[in-house]
Amino acid sequence: MTAELNGRHRRALPDALLALQQQRFRQILWLLMGAFGAVMLANASLGRWTSASIELAMLGPMLLAYWWNRRGHLVRAAWFLIVTLMLGLTVLMVIGQGLFDEAGMAYPALLVFAGLFGNRRLLLWFTSMMVLSFISVYLLDVSGLMPHSPLPVGPLRAFNVCLIVTLSGFFVWLIVSDLRRVLTRLESEKLALQASHAQIEYLALRDSLTGLPNRVSAKEQLKRLLMDSADSPQMVAVLLLDLDNFKTINDSLGHAAGDVLLCQVADALGMCVGNSGMVARASGDEFFILLGGVQTQDSVDDMVGRIFDTLEQAFPLDGLDVPVTASVGIAMAPGDGNDASTLLEHADMAMYRAKESGRNTFLHFAPDMAGGAVEDLKIASRLRLAIAQNELQLHFQPQIGLRSGRITGAEALLRWQHPEWGLVAPARFIPIAERSGLITVIGDLVMQQACQAARAWRAQGLGELVVAVNVSPLQFQRGNLEAVVSAALNSAGLPTSALELELTESSLLADAQHLSAALQRLSSTGVHITIDDFGTGYSNLGYLRRFAVDRLKIDQSFVRRMCANPHDEGLVRAIIEMAHCLDLQVVAEGVEDAATRARLAEFGCEFGQGFHWSPALPMDAFVAFVRAHPAQGLQTH
Repeated sequence: MTAELNGRHRRALPDALLALQQQRFRQILWLLMGAFGAVMLANASLGRWTSASIELAMLGPMLLAYWWNRRGHLVRAAWFLIVTLMLGLTVLMVIGQGLFDEAGMAYPALLVFAGLFGNRRLLLWFTSMMVLSFISVYLLDVSGLMPHSPLPVGPLRAFNVCLIVTLSGFFVWLIVSDLRRVLTRLESEKLALQASHAQIEYLALRDSLTGLPNRVSAKEQLKRLLMDSADSPQMVAVLLLDLDNFKTINDSLGHAAGDVLLCQVADALGMCVGNSGMVARASGDEFFILLGGVQTQDSVDDMVGRIFDTLEQAFPLDGLDVPVTASVGIAMAPGDGNDASTLLEHADMAMYRAKESGRNTFLHFAPDMAGGAVEDLKIASRLRLAIAQNELQLHFQPQIGLRSGRITGAEALLRWQHPEWGLVAPARFIPIAERSGLITVIGDLVMQQACQAARAWRAQGLGELVVAVNVSPLQFQRGNLEAVVSAALNSAGLPTSALELELTESSLLADAQHLSAALQRLSSTGVHITIDDFGTGYSNLGYLRRFAVDRLKIDQSFVRRMCANPHDEGLVRAIIEMAHCLDLQVVAEGVEDAATRARLAEFGCEFGQGFHWSPALPMDAFVAFVRAHPAQGLQTH
């Protein structure tokens, strides 16, 4: 049973607490052996050999208990020692002065000892045994079997009483010091736990990078602002601010620099808004600004103006002064919604419309934005199915050599023929495809279909026509466009000279360093590179010299008006002359009449496309058009 109790005790106590109890047991044993040795010597000096012999005999069990304790059997040693001490003290009482004997005074100290090293059952058991021993001594006394009488008070009795009190005090001191230590540790753990909870709460409600309140905290604050303004004529405004072109900074300077910029912007917004509202980080490069107690919409617009003025001050970053612009969407309660979720959603819609409007601007939420968002979601969902069901098809608009009149190639234009909606305009679904990430899948599909079409043209004897494919900036950002182009050409068995890639100026500026290297590699293989819609973007001559570009494509908005508007004609002529100075060929799109074609040829423009010759045609119709064209043949680039 003892071994079993000892095993349970060890399992119940942590190692540190068990080691402390073993240490305390050793200390008490040394003190007890010293006390019994001193009493034994005192009794022997007075000739009380019986008491001295009993006290000497008790030293043996104490040594055995000490050995068991060193072996890790604490409970066994405690039981054994307490039983030995109780029997020894009882015998001393019986042969001594009975209930008058000072040995009885040691019982309370023995109970403290049992409480320190035993368990509740051990303590109750020994309490009962001690009470029975007192009753037994009393009965022996009153029955006359072993009467006792008090001896005169002497030095030995005083010594024994002082020794018992000292031992009892030592036991109590051990209990109090250990209890104080436990309480101190518990208080320390309580403080640590409170600090941990505070840190967890901070992390749950704060952004770890900027230290601003996070989205959860902002939403709770917005709820409080709405409750406070429920019975007030004042309004609540939610501003969602998104940094423009932040990805370019991350890609060019690194994410560490991007994090530094976010912290700088957070500090700048906080100083700009001050105590008039809350600035929170929504996610990534998006920030919330919550304003309560708003009197008029103009005051919100003034705040946005101050924010834009603040951001216009360039931020120092890695030795550069980096300018920052932002797109801001605004939703206001109660006009745009009465609950936090609705206002946040409407601010998000307005922010995306601001981005679509050219960025570096702000827009207030309007009801038609919600309808447009639902429609966009419906188109994005249906577009995935359209890809799987081959509803997306290519049409081809011929490109004509202006001097020879020959068909040199065609631009592949994507069309979506929905079974219920009819023909969905590319301007409607292409931006949605870009926002949803589907553009990369669609781009790969277009590249494959265009190359297969060019192979079919050659197999049908139409000549070495070049197919032009529009490339989205996201396809370059994904980083595998070169592999996609190579796979499409190899699958169709086409030479690289049969493919032309058309990119807009804005895509060239999005990630200039990466694009320059990629375009250089593609151009070196023989793939033609064309800048599409030239004149509507930055029109930066430095970029034209830097990139491996073969042709410029003048935007149709200029070409269509050139015969009616001298300014547009001058602009078209200037673009053509500039391109020739840079050894670039020119394609004019949007040619709709013979007069425009003649003027373009007069200015030296090499190629044209437009309704003057043909709109974009399905595959079979395009083949028929080429075969019927009077000047059918190949005009080399």
